[in-house]
Amino acid sequence: MSSEWVGACVDTGNSLALLEDPYAVVEALAPFAVTTHIKDMAVQEYADGFLLSEVSIGDGFLDLPRMIAALRKAHPRVALNLEMITRDPLQIPCLKPEYWATLGEMKGAQLAEGLARVKQNTSRKSLPHTTGLLPTQQVQPEDLHVRQCLK
Repeated sequence: MSSEWVGACVDTGNSLALLEDPYAVVEALAPFAVTTHIKDMAVQEYADGFLLSEVSIGDGFLDLPRMIAALRKAHPRVALNLEMITRDPLQIPCLKPEYWATLGEMKGAQLAEGLARVKQNTSRKSLPHTTGLLPTQQVQPEDLHVRQCLK
């Protein structure tokens, strides 16, 4: 199926918040890709689930060459756009009932796979934080991350 009007913006990291396999998501959406949000991700466990953070490319655990190869195979000229957000880590409270309110019939196996992915890839480095920084101070780590990504 193809359309000059409809397509997908394939994001390499967002699916982690839904406990999805990021490679399976990219590979499934690649045929529909018209653009991308390329990012690397880091995770750490916390009491209610896990923390999820965008990090400089190479500092996270995603196999970006594999993802980009899948995208390029489906669409050799698909736009690769860096999405770098420097903020406090997102809390993914997948061990709390409220998390599941909109997810319907997700299987326990998917939770187990998602938490195993977090455990296998837990970052040993501290995740970026911006709370308490003035806006002028928040720009500095963002600029650094973007420059590191572009290298």
